[in-house]
Amino acid sequence: MLDGHDLLRSLQRSIDSLLKLSDFRIQSTRDELMEVLLRSGELECALEDCDGCDRASKVLAQLTDQLALGLVAESSPRLPTAMLQSVATVEVPERITVSAPEGLCYYALHPLDYADLLNEDPIDAPFVAVVGIRSIGTTLSAVVKAVFDLRGIPAERITVRPTGHPFDRSLSLTDRDRRWVEGGIQLGALFLVVDEGPGLSGSSFLAVAEALVQVGVAQSRIILLPSSSPNFSSLLALDVANRWSRFRTIPVKPTRRIPAEAARDIGWGEWRKIVFPKEDSWRGVWGWTERRKFLSEDQRHLFRFDGYGHYGNVVRSRSQLLAEQRWGPEVRPAGDGFTLSAWIDSRRPAWANRNVVLRLAQYCAFRAANFEYPIASSDELEQMTEMNLERALGIYHTAVLPIERPVVPDARMMPYEWIASPDGRLIKVDAASHGDDHFYPGPTDIAWDVAGAIVEWNVDQEASDLLVSEYRRISGDAIGMRLPAYLIAYCAFRLAFTLSATKSVNDPEEAARFKRDAETYRQRLASLLSRATAA
Repeated sequence: MLDGHDLLRSLQRSIDSLLKLSDFRIQSTRDELMEVLLRSGELECALEDCDGCDRASKVLAQLTDQLALGLVAESSPRLPTAMLQSVATVEVPERITVSAPEGLCYYALHPLDYADLLNEDPIDAPFVAVVGIRSIGTTLSAVVKAVFDLRGIPAERITVRPTGHPFDRSLSLTDRDRRWVEGGIQLGALFLVVDEGPGLSGSSFLAVAEALVQVGVAQSRIILLPSSSPNFSSLLALDVANRWSRFRTIPVKPTRRIPAEAARDIGWGEWRKIVFPKEDSWRGVWGWTERRKFLSEDQRHLFRFDGYGHYGNVVRSRSQLLAEQRWGPEVRPAGDGFTLSAWIDSRRPAWANRNVVLRLAQYCAFRAANFEYPIASSDELEQMTEMNLERALGIYHTAVLPIERPVVPDARMMPYEWIASPDGRLIKVDAASHGDDHFYPGPTDIAWDVAGAIVEWNVDQEASDLLVSEYRRISGDAIGMRLPAYLIAYCAFRLAFTLSATKSVNDPEEAARFKRDAETYRQRLASLLSRATAA
């Protein structure tokens, strides 16, 4: 839950900045326009999910449409004074729920990828009815509508929110949306369903398409626009292949909006060929969970996707603080959500001597002091721990995870995430984004990172005690009492993650790596649980 008035003020400030710009063909200006579009779509989506906010969501939808039209046309958006006054005076709830648009935050899905798709594969129709699936479908539907507006083809849009189990979503159209669909049928509309995905199940797309059919839309008049081609063998919705095949699908192609200097794609685990001396030391990589990464032609610079607009700005601000305190490389924006930093070609430490243990303690103390998070709850993390223990090991164990030092954790404390610099310092890489993305743990107690350091570096009891005592000396945080519970929670999460990856990756060698890692976490977890039971 966020402050609705703060969201509105942030949107207004970004609009004020945008109105001072003129040339919308250059990268920096397009980035500014993208920021305003994302904020408008974010607030529109939140208001659509609120009861009694119909007028407010309509005002924001009009703003989102104009911003999307400017982005697609590479021109200044048409924002008349009356519209800006309506935005400034719109009534929004004090507390509002905002869902992060994952593709825009983590997966380099550019809204203009949908414009590219529709320009390469033109769709002709007397009328186009665009249905965006909230949350990200709010912004994407506005972009799709803009493409047809520029072609002179009449288009309208709505957004909907399927509900229910993630693998079995359903959609009940409101009376207003039903009337909108019926009006589209009378005009001979082509219905385009827009979202990222199809995700793990594909059920959100199916819920919307099947709801349209129930109102009377012919299957042949429905087109699904996902961000990737559906792989029916891995989708978890019931009878997904038969249900999906009734509708035409036009998937978006991988984005072409990457920095010009980004020459070598090192995503999907390709970075391991550079980092590890031999393949037998590779750690498993579950490709879709990684952010996109590229190297420059001379392999001196790294380009990493951190998110568009304010989503990426938050990540970069953490990276800059890490750099200032000599924990990481200098960074700067590279456009279209990417961040540029130096590629540090140096050895990765394989084991923890005394100096490494002390450095790990210093790093955890640094995060506790500099990445504080005002509000963090352990409820979901406790439920996740108990569920993973029950499913992976068949045992019930009550998880109590007190939060005394809430932070945005690093959440990636593995040895290969560290570099030994020429002057002997340990430098942390990939340290800015994982603590508040769409995976566990999210913002939580710093004990998560201390536990991660102990488990991932496989330190013995003496080294573990040294790490904890040094951390306490620097931070003043008596972490010892709550650490055992976090050690169990950390191992339970990593065990569940590696087991899921084992089942999901297609490469047998990759699956074998995850299976090996899962067994390591399983053994460590068994030892921790035995100790907890004895205590």
